[in-house]
Amino acid sequence: MTTPRRRRTGDTMEQARTVLLSSRAASHHVWQASQFELEDVVAAVDDVHLLAPPGRAVSPAGLALHGAANRARRAVGRPRRRPIAATTEAIDAELFFAVFAAPHEIGMLPLVGPQLARSAVKVAFIVELWRPQVPSVADYLRQLRGFDHVFLFNRWAMDDVAALTGAQVSYLATAVDADRFAPRSPAPARVIDVMSYGRRLGPTHEALRRASAAGELFYHYDTVRGAFDVADHVEHREVLASTLQRSRYSIVYRNNDEPERVERTGGEESLTNRYFEVLAAGATMLGSAAQTPDFEACFDWPDAIVPIAAPDPRVADVVAELDADPARLERARRTAIAQSLRRHDWAHRWRQVLDTAGIAPRPQLAERLAHLERRAAAVEGAPTATGAGPGGAARP
Repeated sequence: MTTPRRRRTGDTMEQARTVLLSSRAASHHVWQASQFELEDVVAAVDDVHLLAPPGRAVSPAGLALHGAANRARRAVGRPRRRPIAATTEAIDAELFFAVFAAPHEIGMLPLVGPQLARSAVKVAFIVELWRPQVPSVADYLRQLRGFDHVFLFNRWAMDDVAALTGAQVSYLATAVDADRFAPRSPAPARVIDVMSYGRRLGPTHEALRRASAAGELFYHYDTVRGAFDVADHVEHREVLASTLQRSRYSIVYRNNDEPERVERTGGEESLTNRYFEVLAAGATMLGSAAQTPDFEACFDWPDAIVPIAAPDPRVADVVAELDADPARLERARRTAIAQSLRRHDWAHRWRQVLDTAGIAPRPQLAERLAHLERRAAAVEGAPTATGAGPGGAARP
């Protein structure tokens, strides 16, 4: 393993052996918040220099010109680019790690060429890519030629990406900052009966709205749809974790239960972030399991998910039936939190990245994993309380 390099920043010396390329200074979309959370955990468990080129201020007319320029580049076989500022900033790095929410973010690479040239091992993680998308983003994927390894959240696209990039390609499940999402002791009271966020199905949603209006339960759900930005990704993740920690149930449907998604995915399934978020926070998950062996491998304990129809107009009755067995709910909650702390923190995924790249972990990684194990053991050893989560108060 090479010795970590030193980079002068003003009057300070910063050690870094890993350069982490991030989009956080260029865009702040809600779906990127989990991606930035991954980056934050990596920065906490490794010696990281964060390379986050700022976005260029682009007017509507400038955006149209940028799009026209990208179409021209694509037509002549040149790489499309993101509207970010080019940077000559570079340090000698043992590992270059890039996190891309989607293939268009790969358009950052031509603008950070000096850093690529000074990086010994180059690894990328594409958080969302489906095979039907590949022909339209092949030019972006070819920019990964020269990378040593590419991780995907979707096994179906692995062969196509390997053919276009020449890199080794592996599956990497998403995860969560389990230390943030797992409730502390004493756990907060679960005052929200059912929480829904992101993808939802109309009849299930309407049934819960009716039950809420009738005073049968408290239903918390999104009221904003479409693309939007978050003010700060850490605040967004903190609020999501806090809300889930106070929720008894959460609705999570697989990707293709939403009919309009099938055209995008081609029927392929992978593990949505919501599976990991809900379980780490200890809410009982109602919904549908992704039809992939990865779901069974990640969530291999009883009641990791309680199946409901897609959609399910009887969902309020399902909740009432489950409430009749509080011991079952507590077992499921306790197991979900402990398993998430032991297996599904972003630090576990970073260990997989380093193992695959043949790079030794830093001591910070072992420290975080040991901390997560202590928390998992505490969850398992906490006193039980009828109707309560681990360490929490019983539901009124």
